[in-house]
Amino acid sequence: MGAFAIVAALLPGCVNTKFKSNAPGQAFAVADEPLAAAVGRDLLFQGGSAADAATGMALAMTATLPSRVGVAGGGVCVVFDATAKRVRTLDFLPRAAPGGTAAPSLLRALYALQATGGGTLRWEQAVVPAETLALESPGVTRALAQDIQAASARLTDAEARRLFLPDGRPLAEGARLRQPELAAVLSQVRRNGPNALAAGSTGQALAGAFHLDPAALRAATPQWRDTVAVRIDSTRNLHLADLPEPDAGAAIAKAWAAAENAPPAERAARAAQALGALTGAVAPGAGLVAMDVRENAVACAFTMGGLFGTGKVAPGTGVLGASGVDRAGFGAPGVVANTIVGRALFGGVGTATGNDGPAAGPAALLAGALPAVLDDRPAGEVLAARGDGPGRVDLVTCQVSLENLLKDCQTAADPRARGIAHDMLLPRD
Repeated sequence: MGAFAIVAALLPGCVNTKFKSNAPGQAFAVADEPLAAAVGRDLLFQGGSAADAATGMALAMTATLPSRVGVAGGGVCVVFDATAKRVRTLDFLPRAAPGGTAAPSLLRALYALQATGGGTLRWEQAVVPAETLALESPGVTRALAQDIQAASARLTDAEARRLFLPDGRPLAEGARLRQPELAAVLSQVRRNGPNALAAGSTGQALAGAFHLDPAALRAATPQWRDTVAVRIDSTRNLHLADLPEPDAGAAIAKAWAAAENAPPAERAARAAQALGALTGAVAPGAGLVAMDVRENAVACAFTMGGLFGTGKVAPGTGVLGASGVDRAGFGAPGVVANTIVGRALFGGVGTATGNDGPAAGPAALLAGALPAVLDDRPAGEVLAARGDGPGRVDLVTCQVSLENLLKDCQTAADPRARGIAHDMLLPRD
């Protein structure tokens, strides 16, 4: 074996393509809500990609975790397309329109994610599970029940109380949350695409209830951006969301630099110190990560700008309004990839609980990414060692064998978020 080949065989995820195989591959779906995670798992089993799974999970959470993810809300994703060997930011933050309410862009963002981020299934296949969950609630999960309890005093809107406090008391875990109006909106979106939200009577209802200019409602669109890339070694980079708001990729990259050379036990604290405020109010978030057998990966964070957004439901739609945000600390997605050969090696998302400070999401991501990437620690071990640090983090972690370049990955959901992680072996073709 020549000198170059010897060196190549020793590099994680290097240019040697020996790792490619026809054997079954690993795929992962993890989300801060268990019913949504199951949707991602099922879409991967149907042959879907990471983009399909992420789209389906996000849509599902609009029905199962509307306190943090909503049709009228927003968020941000980091998307790795292994075929194109490209990592991008999908920016659909719920930025405030005049009056403070955000113009909805989540549906258009998810449509763009599936259409141009590596999706292989039809749009309808990603929407149907959410529509079914809204119509035939299998029961309120613990994550949503806790949020309803926490926000019950500020849910004064009659439509919101009808849904979440039907007899004056917060819906408990296991109670049915039937949302036929939301299911009808999702049905329109399934048949006619995301622009259905801004069209006809639905668009009029949203514009009227949330005091939005109909033109702004129609114009709200996501933006594809580059990422902020942090060099790990000659073949790997950590890709972070490139957003203009504080607490986004540039700030996280500086915190990584401040922590990476510290002793392992001190890294999370160094990163948190570099990020700044970790106490006080912050928009709560929810997250997901998907990775497929074709080496694609998607990590996303979502927010309504506050628990249940504005707390107001547009009559006849089941759609909660979202409050605008001016910081990105609600959630921080990140992906480690080798863009030379097209290989995903880590996916993670940190999210804020709502009272753990403006930098909680980024701090949680780094608390997971630093040991996973620098020390090759598996996801479950990372979470077990985290303790009660700020924010919550969901992870897919991978280690590459120096002997045969094959990778072995693990996934874990932060137990404080009440989510769940699925891992599976699936055919590559």
